[in-house]
Amino acid sequence: MIAGSVGANGRLAIRIQVSDGSFPYREIETVVATESAVDLALPPRLIAELGLSLIEDTRLALGGVEYTTQSYIGYMEWHHGLTPVIVVATLGEPLIGRGLLLGSFLRADFMAGGEVALYSID
Repeated sequence: MIAGSVGANGRLAIRIQVSDGSFPYREIETVVATESAVDLALPPRLIAELGLSLIEDTRLALGGVEYTTQSYIGYMEWHHGLTPVIVVATLGEPLIGRGLLLGSFLRADFMAGGEVALYSID
């Protein structure tokens, strides 16, 4: 199970462990973004701190606007252990999208400080 909490603004947040494949992993709080098709979105500053390797330029559409950004390879602790993940550079807060949520059951107590739990259904 992956745990988190509901913020005062109603947003669901979970804490994940991410790295470039080497130790130590860095704990990052991410917002659950069911509207996003990406696996994981992180700010460029955080991607640089983690030392993630660039894969390619990527076209993204957010809010009806398309733009070009970069994709990186990262590794994170997920339901069944160490998982490679595509990390997209975006401005704003770290996000977990549908790419990683597929195969998961999400439970949330929708009140400020409520519990969030993400379980594997695979």
